[in-house]
Amino acid sequence: MASARETAMRVIYDVEFNGAYSNMALKKAIPAGMERRDRAMTASLVYGVIDKKLTLDYVISKFSKLKIKKLSKYILIILRMGIYQIMFMDKIPVSAAVNESVKLARRYGHGASAGYVNGVLRSVSKESVEYPTDKTEFLSVRYSFPESMCKRWIDDFGYEFTEEMMKAFEKPPELCLRPNILKITADELVKRLGGGYARGGIAVMRAGFDVASDDMYKNGFYTVQDAAAYSAVKTLAPQAGETVIDMCAAPGGKATAMAEMMNNKGKILAFDIHEHKIDLIRKNAERLGITIIEAKLRDGREFDASYSERADKVLCDAPCSGLGIIRRKPEIKYGYDADNDLPVTQLKLLENAARYLRKGGEMVYSTCTVEKRENEEVTDGFLRDNPNFEKLYEKTFYPHTDGTDGFYVCKMKRTG
Repeated sequence: MASARETAMRVIYDVEFNGAYSNMALKKAIPAGMERRDRAMTASLVYGVIDKKLTLDYVISKFSKLKIKKLSKYILIILRMGIYQIMFMDKIPVSAAVNESVKLARRYGHGASAGYVNGVLRSVSKESVEYPTDKTEFLSVRYSFPESMCKRWIDDFGYEFTEEMMKAFEKPPELCLRPNILKITADELVKRLGGGYARGGIAVMRAGFDVASDDMYKNGFYTVQDAAAYSAVKTLAPQAGETVIDMCAAPGGKATAMAEMMNNKGKILAFDIHEHKIDLIRKNAERLGITIIEAKLRDGREFDASYSERADKVLCDAPCSGLGIIRRKPEIKYGYDADNDLPVTQLKLLENAARYLRKGGEMVYSTCTVEKRENEEVTDGFLRDNPNFEKLYEKTFYPHTDGTDGFYVCKMKRTG
């Protein structure tokens, strides 16, 4: 069986060079028999090294005589992992970080590679790193965010707010469980599972809790869902007996939350563009004992006249850049294109959502990003073009102010 470090190296390679998602690649790579301590270390290395990639490469550039572009892919990853252990993992002795990295370099490179890795890591362990003095460059290097993102967020939020948000994105996310209120409350769930606490209708669990092997999960007592994402459903507040449309429903977390809130009475039409995800919505509903969700293969960008003005409530949880969940998928921040056409798609979805809504009905637009061009600019643009709608509520959640993922929620009402 591969060690925790070797497993982490393979996962990071898969994410960096094969375009894999960190959470999925990690789940696939960890062998069933790996001890909990090693599983935790593997995860810490994977998420930490990916999250700190720009910082680690900056350090390499300061201590290595070789240019990064001349390093083999595996040696680059091994160096990043070694430096991460030295700089950011307090419980790992420097000697272990260096020696284990050298072993990997010898296995995935050659004798010269091992000597090179040994020299760089020992230098890093003995000297302090000097970060750039320019504010934008400092944020980019210290917190490992692309400079273009740093500049945009400083313009949007100010320097201090941006730095605090970046600090919060470094911290591991809480494991939040949304109780199936058809069966159990948050307080009761915490008591039965042990080691957590209830907050805002959510059970926040202890580190290391294994959802996949828990019988209460299998028997439909809860769903994994961040408090900010749950807020979109609570803001929409669907009632028993209503007809609700979920425009982009997979994997069904918010659709099932709405069904629970509706006491499993009424109808929820859950749309998604991918056929295999329709099955996932159905399986999640079945696990939770929910019967009012009708999952349908629909492209939310294409208006279906058969549902015109049929809904009492509509949820438009739009596809987005995902920059609010960097703690869970750190690689997201490196591939972001500020000139993408996501706002065009988001506005189209919102316009169709509005056409499904009856007069007097309400809808929520939400995303898991902090990007204003995908949030306020989309809803403000919609409201300018649709005077028969009014804004009832708007909030952006941030990890450092709310202790949640970054998330945007806007509730609107059709007035005529």
